[in-house]
Amino acid sequence: MYAQKPLRFTTKQGLPSNHIYDIQEDADGFMWFATNRGLVKYDGETFKTFTIKDGLPNNDTWLLETDYQDRLWYFSKSNYQGFIKHDSIYKYPIINNKVISPRFIYKSNKNLWMHSGLGFSNLINDTIQGEGIYKNNNIKKLLTILKKANAKLNLRYPKNFIVHNPEINEFLSKKKNDFIFFDKEINLLKKIPLKLKSDYNSKELHNFGLIFNNIFYYVTKTDLIFINFKDKTVKRILFKDLVGRENIKYFRCKGLKNEIQISIPGHLVTFDYDLQVKEKHSFDKTLGRQSYKDTKGNIWLIDFTNGVSLLSNRQTETTYFLKNKKVQKISRIDTELYAGVNDDGFYQLDEKDSFFNKITSIKNQNGEIYQIGKDSLNSVFFVSSMSSFFKIENKIKKLEVFNVFDNWMTASSFKNVVYHQNKYYFLSGGYLYKTDVNYHFEKHISNESGILFSSVFKDKLYYGGSNGMHIIEKDTLVKVKRVHKLLNVSVSNLLATKKQLFVGTDGRGVYRYDESKIVHLKNTDGYSIQKIIKKEDKLWLATNNGVHEISLNNNDLENSKITNSFYESDGLLQNNTNDIYLEKDTLFAASDIGIAKLNVENNIYKQQPKLFFKTKNDTLRFANGARNNIAITFGLQDFVNQEYVKYQYRILPTQKEWITTITKTLNFSNLSPKLYQLEIKVTDQHFNETIIQQYLHVIPAWWQTIVAKIGFGFLAFLGFWLFVKILKQRIQQKETAKADLDKKIAGLELQALRSQMNPHFVHNSLNSIQYYIQRNEVEQSENYLVKFSKLVRMFFEYSRKQNISIKEEVT
Repeated sequence: MYAQKPLRFTTKQGLPSNHIYDIQEDADGFMWFATNRGLVKYDGETFKTFTIKDGLPNNDTWLLETDYQDRLWYFSKSNYQGFIKHDSIYKYPIINNKVISPRFIYKSNKNLWMHSGLGFSNLINDTIQGEGIYKNNNIKKLLTILKKANAKLNLRYPKNFIVHNPEINEFLSKKKNDFIFFDKEINLLKKIPLKLKSDYNSKELHNFGLIFNNIFYYVTKTDLIFINFKDKTVKRILFKDLVGRENIKYFRCKGLKNEIQISIPGHLVTFDYDLQVKEKHSFDKTLGRQSYKDTKGNIWLIDFTNGVSLLSNRQTETTYFLKNKKVQKISRIDTELYAGVNDDGFYQLDEKDSFFNKITSIKNQNGEIYQIGKDSLNSVFFVSSMSSFFKIENKIKKLEVFNVFDNWMTASSFKNVVYHQNKYYFLSGGYLYKTDVNYHFEKHISNESGILFSSVFKDKLYYGGSNGMHIIEKDTLVKVKRVHKLLNVSVSNLLATKKQLFVGTDGRGVYRYDESKIVHLKNTDGYSIQKIIKKEDKLWLATNNGVHEISLNNNDLENSKITNSFYESDGLLQNNTNDIYLEKDTLFAASDIGIAKLNVENNIYKQQPKLFFKTKNDTLRFANGARNNIAITFGLQDFVNQEYVKYQYRILPTQKEWITTITKTLNFSNLSPKLYQLEIKVTDQHFNETIIQQYLHVIPAWWQTIVAKIGFGFLAFLGFWLFVKILKQRIQQKETAKADLDKKIAGLELQALRSQMNPHFVHNSLNSIQYYIQRNEVEQSENYLVKFSKLVRMFFEYSRKQNISIKEEVT
């Protein structure tokens, strides 16, 4: 039996109905439920219902089976039957439009047959075809032979049954106390005598079917018969021996690829295909009439009124003790494991029978359990607020101190007992006092209220409680001098090693204390620490929210990381853990409702989390307006733990760093056209990781395509070329116009020069000069030549000007 309560799924959680006929896991690991309101797929977080609107022939579907082609077949009373694969519904008509109501399923490694009142049918050429078993000529021949042998047969409800194995085309008949094998020609193959405790009765349970590997099963209210058609052997199992019940009223057999599952109310038994029992599970039969174990080891239970219940694989792998008892302390002393139960007493584990036996009781109410420990004098203490005990030489005695404050009295109500420097220190209520080794009172130390426990570190006695840490100095309880500012909180646990004192607090996690330095382990901040255990370089913490493993980093102790965590989803009875004990790989966790024992190295804690995208395509394409708002949804296929996981994503090649997200829908906007690789990573509480990829192809708009870009580039180049050409033409035109203008100006200037210096005038002037030279009138010729040169010079100087003054013109 499992102590932890199962998860319950009803219409409140999303089922269309609490009336569940059947349950089956598909090839992708999703769970399917056949209900009277449709087929339901569960992915670990949401329920998706398929109905006639989605293609089902009938919402009232009562039977599910898988085949070797990874198809999930559904069956109902209809003229269509079919299967589901990758969320697509396929349905096929029954030949001649007949309505059939499959009750039993025969299946082999290659085919699947549905058996109704008329016989076998299977899928042939997209049609469900077949003929009644009693219309088969070979069956008629077999019936004739059996009739001749005085077998009294009723064809509708035969006391002696006949079955056909369509996989190998052989027959099996049961005639009184014999199982008889025939070949297809009705030749006798083998006869096996076997007398059943009870035989078929139409008013009682009767079930049969063919599963993988040619294993046939036949069931009565008292017997389970496995028949192997291959080697012609018969194995009989009494339900009394299998599950401890003489008679059963409900039975379901599921033939899976790797095992056979037998479901009986309150029991689930698995067999291998050698017909040997693999596992047996028992649970409260009120949880459901049918059970099923998925590939992860989770057990699902269903019935017609209460929906679905789930016992996780962690629960099935975990042992529970002291159910519904408030266990406050647990500790192993020498070879014995002890537990202290509030208002009850102290228990000792019987390792052989896996059962806790009570060794002493607390008679009064409000008995808080404070301590189970051993001193150096080999005394084992069981300390509570009402009655305390000690065990020595296998004898348990009441622990009493002869105490005197106001009056002489005997005290047996304590919170802590510690042996230090040949003295006992007792904490009782708000009083701390010292006794000798015989528990005789010696000295009153303090009336400090709020201290609860002690620890000896470097031969000094420390106390902790709601008002922080204290130390005994010269028989006086004083506040620890060197104290970190964050350590001024309630101290809930102390663990001393040779070199270090670890301090657990109420809400601020763990500190490492020594006389020179105090270090806060930052990653534990926020936890209330109930117990600290040190194993090699790791700390194990019992907290208000699970059990955690811390790997100590001696080079950077402050940033030591949590490397493993355990919660209710891992098998703990409660996340709020009062105490823990760790021995090798076995963890005992005490809580207010009992003790959970689990193997922390079990492979179930090493299973990779399974992520999936809620899309069917590996590559998603986004065009037009869709590319401006891309939404990608993913899920975690975990039916137990959706809480203690961390999600991260990145989109390559533009983003290489992981980004943490708390939502399972990622939105991207304005992604540039490109092929992206979206990666999602999930990390569970045991630091198992899984990464999945989805390709996003952001399709560019027509103007973003390469052709368009080439076209735009060509047009730009053409435009630039035209611009340059036109500009060049204009420059050339301007240069031509300027040249023409200059030419025209030069012509005008020449014309002006010509008009100003008439050739006849120049000729006459030169003749005049020549005349004076010939007559040796040198002075006259020189004067005339000077005047002529000045005139020529003035002419050329004025020719460079657009305008000249009248004075210059007259001159």
